[in-house]
Amino acid sequence: MKPLRHRLFGLLLFIACLPVSAYAQSLSRGDGDLRVMTYNVDEGTDYQEVARASGFQEFLVAVGQTITQVRASNPPERMQALAKQIIAAGPALVSLQELDRWSSGPFDQATSTCGTVTPEFDMLQELRKALSAQGAHYEVAAHAQQYAFPPTPGLILPATFLCVQVVNQVVILARTDLDPSRFQWSNPQSAQFSNSVFLPTPIGVVPLPRAWVSVDAKFNNKAFRFIGTHLESAVAQIRELQGAELRAGPANTALPVILAMDSNAQAAPPPQDVTYVDFIAAGYRDAWSVTFPFLDGFTCCQAQFVNNPQSQLSQRIDLILTLGNIEVQRIVLFGATQASKTASGLWPSDHAGVAAQLAPE
Repeated sequence: MKPLRHRLFGLLLFIACLPVSAYAQSLSRGDGDLRVMTYNVDEGTDYQEVARASGFQEFLVAVGQTITQVRASNPPERMQALAKQIIAAGPALVSLQELDRWSSGPFDQATSTCGTVTPEFDMLQELRKALSAQGAHYEVAAHAQQYAFPPTPGLILPATFLCVQVVNQVVILARTDLDPSRFQWSNPQSAQFSNSVFLPTPIGVVPLPRAWVSVDAKFNNKAFRFIGTHLESAVAQIRELQGAELRAGPANTALPVILAMDSNAQAAPPPQDVTYVDFIAAGYRDAWSVTFPFLDGFTCCQAQFVNNPQSQLSQRIDLILTLGNIEVQRIVLFGATQASKTASGLWPSDHAGVAAQLAPE
């Protein structure tokens, strides 16, 4: 017989190699559980070409490439698939990121001005419509604008000029079909972080602020604060400062806290991002690592066009953290399997959704 330590190592190795589908099937439907979720819905582009553009002509082409990417990602179809994942999780509260409103309109070359833009995709509206059509009952509990590009000239090669506008939002949705004696929410709050980055472009500097949203809620007469946010992705120092703002601001409360976010702070694989480490050092519990200490639970990221045949999730940055008397009972990934893809072969998002079953005490 093998020594005990060898058998234990083999067992841990077996657990670590289990596919997501083996342990992330569904959440309990018991009467005593609180279900919450975080989901980055994917705005349809990574702005890589815009960030790299060095001259006006290159910038025009980059803007054209950006809106082309968004169109190719088919937000209406993806919002239908994403609504299905939210309904499968059944959360009372959902933290959503990258709910963009994309608009376009004509560009007058003679005067170098943008005409009136009209909406092409409103992801919040499309997601709410999809949820309602599939029988779910949610309302917007809190929302905040993050960054916004004003109507900006672009060029779709070879010769289609246009103007593009985008407004990026973070949102909390709350269920309206739960017994009000069991679940209520109030006190919606939101603000932009004071620490942010700026994007220099050939037509000027564009601020890229981030924001947080929160509500106070009760579930089975147990009160807590639910916070959603989307921290800075490109500049680690700014991300860390935003995390500190969050802990000193909306999370500085006597209530137990549930923080559901795209943190852009890598929890797995190692090395862990400083912002993540800061939260753990401040006493926050990571619901995933509490439940699955030996599983990576990757949540990000599929290919930019979300049409990759096999999943490319390779890091865990979408987190549900708790502070105070909140029991973590179960946690599940959604939108990470082939069955979640749209009929045309798109992933619902470039992220997986994360839903947890919790019990405020």
